[in-house]
Amino acid sequence: RSIGELRRALADMEDILKAVATDSLVDFGVVADEETERVYSLRKTSTMSNHRFKFPATKSYDQLKHLRHLEGMVNLDKVVVVTGFGEVGPHGNASTRWEMEAHGEYSLEGCIELAWIMGLIKHFNGKSKVTGKMYVGWVDAKTEEPVKDKSIKARYERQILAHTGIRLIEPELVGGYDPNKKQMMRELQIEHDMEPFETTAEEAAEFKLRNGERVRTWESESGSSWFVRFLKGATLMIPKALRFDRLTAAQLPTGWDPVRYGIPKEIADQVDPVTCYALVATVEALVRSGITDPYELYKYVHVSEVGSSTGSGLGGMKSARK
Repeated sequence: RSIGELRRALADMEDILKAVATDSLVDFGVVADEETERVYSLRKTSTMSNHRFKFPATKSYDQLKHLRHLEGMVNLDKVVVVTGFGEVGPHGNASTRWEMEAHGEYSLEGCIELAWIMGLIKHFNGKSKVTGKMYVGWVDAKTEEPVKDKSIKARYERQILAHTGIRLIEPELVGGYDPNKKQMMRELQIEHDMEPFETTAEEAAEFKLRNGERVRTWESESGSSWFVRFLKGATLMIPKALRFDRLTAAQLPTGWDPVRYGIPKEIADQVDPVTCYALVATVEALVRSGITDPYELYKYVHVSEVGSSTGSGLGGMKSARK
């Protein structure tokens, strides 16, 4: 058969199907009222995210009876059992990191979670200031404009990728440290006597202590200050900016905030950042273990036997500098 004949046959079939559908719709309207027709009419729905965070499945003692022959083989007091894990890292948490490492990209759910972690979106339930209508769902954190689940990945993914993972150091995340302006000290020797300058008695004594006879100090006539004059041969430490050769680091996602996880702001401001990391990661590990109330642990384990160990670079150094 020719292509033209096939096309005519398809057109005829389409006309027949349209006629059948129209006739069925008329019959439906006679049997049922208009409201029923409206309910059963086809409607398009937008793609929704589907976050899965299930508790671990546990077996009953009866289901484990077949393992009774293993009882007594090892000392259970010395067996390490991992029941859950939690993480605060460059890719957010353990699940979002796994998405990037396993698949090379974040899923729709991963993008939503990271967009929330980074403060790009927030959940809203109430009357929208933008539309004036009742709304439940995600909104842009700055504009409070409603954002559909399916559009979050397309809208925020580029920004998420630029500010997660191992990347160029962002000074605002590490207390202003900029590897491109890393401060180094250089010792310089003065080649001629300098002009005197005014300072305090303590600072004058410190300048004298370092350079000895190559620094002259004397008290002002009023007695309220001192003068210092560097003589030829004295040395000074002059700061200079040097481009460092290590420009990347494993930083937390930009915008990560412990307050967003529920830690009170007054506590987050007082404790070291590492403490906040430990709290968030520990809660995640407990939930993944099926424990919603941490105090349940103390029914079986003494409080002195429950603890945490943390290691850190930038977080610990912040407290050390203070």
